[in-house]
Amino acid sequence: MKTQDKILDAAAALILEEGVSNVTLEKIAKRAEISKGGLLYHYRTKEALFQELNVAAIREFEAAIERYLNKQPNARGAYARAYALATIEDIQKGGTHRSSALISIFSDHPEIMEIWKEGYVRWQHGFDQDGLEWEEAATIRYVCDGLWFNEMAGTTSTTAFAADLLHKLLARIDNREGD
Repeated sequence: MKTQDKILDAAAALILEEGVSNVTLEKIAKRAEISKGGLLYHYRTKEALFQELNVAAIREFEAAIERYLNKQPNARGAYARAYALATIEDIQKGGTHRSSALISIFSDHPEIMEIWKEGYVRWQHGFDQDGLEWEEAATIRYVCDGLWFNEMAGTTSTTAFAADLLHKLLARIDNREGD
């Protein structure tokens, strides 16, 4: 595992265990099993590390979207399908471990929400260009976002339900193509 990933995982775990305001660079370095100097080499401040935790989550999600888009023909609903499959993948692989820590970061660092707003603008543009009726696109988008947030918040595990529901929604798009 790369050092940066060890640091991000350590930071996320500590945020979940102790709360964002109790996390220090020293604690993160110790959990990541590196020196504080090693941590500072990668992240000069705690805020920079928190920002990277968010940027990494978005980057990984967008990479998954791109991977699914590359596997599909440029058909109606291809972006919605890729977005849904990337969401299912994130939920199933437990990617929400790091993501769950993001809620705590938002409360102490609201400026980080700007990173997410930029991501949502890009994602909405993908849906807008997808060729779906807005109701279809909105349903898939909001089901994905709601299920992901529910997993991230840890309120209940919906992994199996999420995958089944999203596959049914995608099947509706496939069935409508033949109309």
